[in-house]
Amino acid sequence: MTGVGRVVTLAVADDVDWGVATLTPIVDATSGHTVHLVTVDERAAACFGLAQPVTLIGGIVRMRGRWAPTAYRDRAHLLNGGGLVYFLPDAPSRIRAVRALLRWWYVVARRTREGSDPRHLDPCQENSATRRWLLG
Repeated sequence: MTGVGRVVTLAVADDVDWGVATLTPIVDATSGHTVHLVTVDERAAACFGLAQPVTLIGGIVRMRGRWAPTAYRDRAHLLNGGGLVYFLPDAPSRIRAVRALLRWWYVVARRTREGSDPRHLDPCQENSATRRWLLG
């Protein structure tokens, strides 16, 4: 993987007090796609109920005019297995893809507290209201 493009910082909500996400583009050597690694600051993690320390929350890829978010905490899990990786529904914009990643990790944390095994959670099996909320 090599660096490409410029790093972008986005507010995760209309109010910057909710924190920011940083998108760092890299070229995925296996697919040739540019993957934007998504990291968040402490404020965004806290506002979305993510346990600290959290930085990397996944990656987004632009494909066919939409953004495909994939939630993971370690990119090696995506490439080599062995960790939690979730493929989320495509989003119409990069900020909505970032919010979907944050919201999904919130769902994972909540469902884990309720006794669900995070290895068995699947965003595609969530009810339609939750899927709409993820992409909201």
